[in-house]
Parts: sequence; C-alpha cells; structure tokens
Amino acid sequence: MDKIRKLLDQIEVLPMSPALLPKLLPKLSDVDTNFDEVVEIIAFDPALTAKLLQISNSAFFGHEAEVSTVAEAVSRVGYQSVYLLVAMINGSNCFPCPSPPGVDAAKLWQHSLTTAFNTKFVAESAGMDGNLLFTAGLLHDTGKVILGQTQPQAAASLFRAPSDAASLAHEITVFDCTHPEVGAALLEQWKLPVQLVVAVRYHHDPQAAQGFERIAACVALGNLVSHSQEHPKIIESVEFQAALALLNLTADHLPRWSERLRDHQSLVSGMSRLPI
Repeated sequence: MDKIRKLLDQIEVLPMSPALLPKLLPKLSDVDTNFDEVVEIIAFDPALTAKLLQISNSAFFGHEAEVSTVAEAVSRVGYQSVYLLVAMINGSNCFPCPSPPGVDAAKLWQHSLTTAFNTKFVAESAGMDGNLLFTAGLLHDTGKVILGQTQPQAAASLFRAPSDAASLAHEITVFDCTHPEVGAALLEQWKLPVQLVVAVRYHHDPQAAQGFERIAACVALGNLVSHSQEHPKIIESVEFQAALALLNLTADHLPRWSERLRDHQSLVSGMSRLPI
C-alpha cells in the first residue's frame, strides 16, 4: 500500500472526492432522518444545488412546474432519487474533463454510470442496500484515472477492453499494481466508508473480500452486466457465475435488470454528459 500512496502523491490530476456522499448515505438509511437535514447537506454546496435543480427540472422527471429550491427538488423526486442525482453529480468530478493522458474519461464515466445502476439493481435483487452499492459501482474504476496518467500509452491499450484475470496480471507487470488496488487506496484516502473501499478493491475478486464478499459480488456483477452489452459472452464466464452464486442469484434476473436499465436510459444518457 505504501507504493500506491506514493503513486497518488505524484499524480497531478487527482480526482475530486465525492465528499457529500458519506454524509448522505446514513441519513437515507435512517427512518428518523429529518427532511431538513438532507436539504441542508445538499444546499451547503451551491454548485451542486444548481446542477440538482437543473436536472430535477429536466424532461426525465416529467413535471411542468419548475422547482427553485433543494427542498422542492427533494419533495418532487424523493429522497432516493435525489441521492442518486447527487451521487452522479458528485461522482462526475472523479472523471476529469478534459481527460488526462491515457484515459478516455468520458467513456469511463459512461461505463461507470451504467455499472452504478446495474449494481443497484443487483443489490436490490439480493436484498442489499441499493444506494450504497450504486455508489460503489459509480466509483469502481477510479483507479484507471490514476494509472492512466502514469503510463498513458500502455494504459490506453490496456483499458480498452473489459478487465479480466489476464489484464489485471498485465496491469501488475506494467504499473506494479492494479486499478482496483489504486481505486481502493484513493477511496480510503478520501475517508469513504469501508464497505465502499472493499467493494472497489475486490470487484474483480469478490471471494477474497473477507466479510464483504456479497458487497464486492454486487459490484462485480454490475460491472460484468454493463460490459455484456458489447461482449455478450461475459455472462458465460466463470467470474459471472461465481458472483451470482455468492448472492444466491441466477441468470434469470438478467432480463429484469436490462428492463430496469432501459427505464433509466434517458437519465443515464443525460448524466453521461456531465460535467455540463
């Protein structure tokens, strides 16, 4: 871990921490949370507030009357939807624009958004916290933003295809570490919850996430389902089947996850354009 911390210290374009998310997560899981507490946390950030109001007034939510305050936005779309919007707005800061050398940040951000939603759907099918896992899916590839700056030419070719055991081994050869290790170290540096750190660290090896296997398996599945859109054979892989087994799920859930993603496609497409 020392070598990774030294690596992070040397990076010029370090992603910005999604600092509000750890404050919001416990509020959303607490049935006694006061409405005003959630509004206050969000309203504290003027730039976030402006973006939240813009999106809340977009066509996706299908309302004619405009909202002009955070309180109105929360009332209109609800706690859970507001959290997803805040997570996406905050999370977009982790993918610098313009992209640093060696990283196609726009493509990586779009994949991360799709993975976040798929991870949330998987988590809910497994009876787990969808908001927590949405966040983990959103941040699962932040390590690639870091590694892409260390050796741009190697990173550009290495990160072009979905990661597997062979490509992770190649990352160790090229970078002396892997993107899940670097991403986890970054989240740890940001002091994000341990569940998020471990989920990112082991999203390619959930069985190794001692005590957090199911959380890591949700991210693993969300990531693989997202990649399966372009690489259908992935759902036949050992990794895919192993993650399903850890969650006591079957491939029969795939059509439902695909349907839910289609229902959210306009929002995913709109958020893919962040920062705007």
